[in-house]
Amino acid sequence: MKRIITIPVIAMFMVCILFPASIIAGNEATHTVNVQKKPKEPFEHNMRLDEEGRRTPPAPLCCVISETAGLHISGLSEDIISYEIWDATSETIIASFSAESDFIDFLFCQTGVVMIRLETESYYLVGYVEI
Repeated sequence: MKRIITIPVIAMFMVCILFPASIIAGNEATHTVNVQKKPKEPFEHNMRLDEEGRRTPPAPLCCVISETAGLHISGLSEDIISYEIWDATSETIIASFSAESDFIDFLFCQTGVVMIRLETESYYLVGYVEI
């Protein structure tokens, strides 16, 4: 009996942890972006190899961007230093911000696909969002 109750409770708890801003968002404009961690400087200890000798890419982090709730990244322990918006080809920077609110306001004024790059102390978080 405990197992029948425990499994759904754990499942609901996991969903709430992974997508808290999505649940609260309601009718506001919200975008979910998968971002990849990219080290600023590749060090030897950053080069983990799989069984065939290839580097395994890091698992993506879920980033939820909302006009009112702000930016939420599950599993991020470092502060974001800068927020950048690049074109879809990642060749030209469109804008760079040090404040999260300015970044979000500018991002929601864009149209089409853009790349976002969030800088922390030791790595970049990179992902694509379609507005």
